Amino acid sequence: MQNILLLFLGFFARLIIQKHKPFIIGVTGTVGKTTITTHIARFLIHHYWSGQVWFSPYHYNWEYWLPLTIIGVKSPLKNPFLWIWVFIVAFFRLFSSYPRYLILEYGIDHPGEMDFLLSIAKPDIGILTPVESNHLEQFGTLDLYRNNKLQLILASKNKIVHESLRQYIDIDVLYYSLWALSDIDASGVEIWIHGTKAVVHFNDKDYPVLLPAIGAFQIENILPLYPVANILWIDPTLLSEYTLRFMPEAGRSNILPWIHNSTIIDWSYNGWYLSLHEGIISMKSFLHSHRIIFFLGDMRELWTSTKEIHEKLANEILDNIPHDSQVDFYLVWPLMRDYVYPILATKFNTYSHISSQKTGEKIAKDLKKNPSDAIVYVKWSQNTIFLEEGIKYFLKNDSDTKKLCRQSDSWTRKKNNFFKSLEKN
Repeated sequence: MQNILLLFLGFFARLIIQKHKPFIIGVTGTVGKTTITTHIARFLIHHYWSGQVWFSPYHYNWEYWLPLTIIGVKSPLKNPFLWIWVFIVAFFRLFSSYPRYLILEYGIDHPGEMDFLLSIAKPDIGILTPVESNHLEQFGTLDLYRNNKLQLILASKNKIVHESLRQYIDIDVLYYSLWALSDIDASGVEIWIHGTKAVVHFNDKDYPVLLPAIGAFQIENILPLYPVANILWIDPTLLSEYTLRFMPEAGRSNILPWIHNSTIIDWSYNGWYLSLHEGIISMKSFLHSHRIIFFLGDMRELWTSTKEIHEKLANEILDNIPHDSQVDFYLVWPLMRDYVYPILATKFNTYSHISSQKTGEKIAKDLKKNPSDAIVYVKWSQNTIFLEEGIKYFLKNDSDTKKLCRQSDSWTRKKNNFFKSLEKN
């Protein structure tokens, strides 16, 4: 049944693309692809108008969800009547107006999936972000996973690739990174409590930018926008105005006030190794002026590499964070407990618990005993960890709860049931 459903989804999505021929910008990779997809969509909406630009506000990306993005509907999940409605909408979409620009996120978790997605929509601009270990149980090796991601670049008319993948590519592409050898890079990166600024270099010109989000990697995630603007004949200087107005989505690097006049950097939506690493390194900018509390959850879907990558993260923390710093680590879930805690506890004050709520409560009590300016950096990955629920214990304003991720009624019910199950164990 699922295969038949996928066949029909692909069929209608293909027809819509062939009929309306939108300009397609496709993004894939492991780290930063959703952020870059959202940046591009928001910038184009800001420049044109919303009716001309479409992307998935739900961040749909895999083989079922990419066709749903093209059709322009939300997933019906298991409701058969809503699936009928999806195909009715798809049929009428063929004969109605359609956005001029389509920004698609190409996510894959098994071999052959990228082939299917590209059979539906080949990008006019393809962007490949850093590729790290993920879904390795299905792919077997990082090389095979990376090669499947590279297919998007090979199928795209214009190609933008992160510098870290240069050694795997033998065709002409534009490279981006913070490194000076790239076609699009940045210098003068400065991080402070209200955001990050830098100077972007592209086509022998300099573009100063200020982004209200913390971390050098935040600047790296806007670099692909410069060649995108150039290809679309948009003045790249307009990107400086866009970045000033940028507001992160819930759980994606929001800067929130918390008790004792300190700051939460809330990236509780997700987290893979490279983004965890970069986020932790970005906090070094505040070691001289703030106490830093890291509130971290397990990295998931690493399969046979789980132990190796968690221990790699822990050892890199030891190498990069001075051991005499005012730094504490609060870890949630078994992988952090088993592989990260034993390493960090040798040099830092480290606490581990399976419940994010209990851990958040522990952080709040800690601050009451030791009130001082502090930054809490929150980063996690996937369901059952729910670090956003721990944040609630030290939010300064209850009204800021609405700024946290996964606060819908359905998520609230799911999380309540989950935390009740922990109490029974």
